[in-house]
Amino acid sequence: MKIQEKDIYHGAALTQIVEHESFKALNRATEKYGHYLVNTDHHVFVKYRKSSRSPYVFTVQPDELSHLASIISSQNKVFFCFVCGKETVCALDKNEILTVLDLSTLTPQFVRVEIPKGGSCHVSGTAGKLSRTVPHNSFPNKVFG
Repeated sequence: MKIQEKDIYHGAALTQIVEHESFKALNRATEKYGHYLVNTDHHVFVKYRKSSRSPYVFTVQPDELSHLASIISSQNKVFFCFVCGKETVCALDKNEILTVLDLSTLTPQFVRVEIPKGGSCHVSGTAGKLSRTVPHNSFPNKVFG
């Protein structure tokens, strides 16, 4: 099978997950590309931007929002991982996702990850801004915490 660009960038996040000491299993959660199931009960969504520098702006389409909303309504262990070029993976937990995205509105939305030189990730989105930064070293521990 030919390697696609998205496989390389998703691999950046998935490799860190499978190398974590708490990792047991990785499966495709649904037919939706980018939705993975880690250890049978952790839903992980992955998006990437291949830009070479901050800020990284991710568009979340209505079908992705709908899918994300249905999982969030029934699960607590939900994470949205944003692969920021070759710089970092910025993972948001359920509460952080609900802060930056409005899952009740099915129109395209954005998540913006800004990384000042030497700093942590500043995350904002269509619905709001996180009150605290997301440290680089919080991933992949955040997924297993």
